[in-house]
Amino acid sequence: MTQLRISVADDEADMRDYYQRMLTHLGHRVVSCSANGRDLVDECLRQLPDLVISDIKMPELDGLHAAEEIGQQYPVPVILVSAHHSPDMIARANAACVQAFLTKPIRLSDLAPIIDLARQRFDRQQSSRQENNLEHCHDALERRHSVQAED
Repeated sequence: MTQLRISVADDEADMRDYYQRMLTHLGHRVVSCSANGRDLVDECLRQLPDLVISDIKMPELDGLHAAEEIGQQYPVPVILVSAHHSPDMIARANAACVQAFLTKPIRLSDLAPIIDLARQRFDRQQSSRQENNLEHCHDALERRHSVQAED
């Protein structure tokens, strides 16, 4: 398994400690622990982690908005965590390009597979974006070539 550099965020100190212990046990390195979404954004832009795990409900900036801000500047796989889930919350997470969603309490046995899933989804999304960009560029070149041929 590849060691990942992971940023975590939760407003509960016990959860931040839990992530630190469990992720280290899984062979990963926690590069930042934030108590709110604003600090998470700042730390992610400073540390450039391989993965983000964040609680949704936090002070200053919730996990969904933090994930959106991070993704606009530094695309990275994101796993959101909440004590409660609802169809609306899951829809918001999907719209924010979040790769996975976990409901508390989190067990160690939940973390490894969800990390793998989030990374796989992220990789597929990135590949799809690159393919779309290439198609767009190809179409633009064809249109330009067509216009030049008409002249």
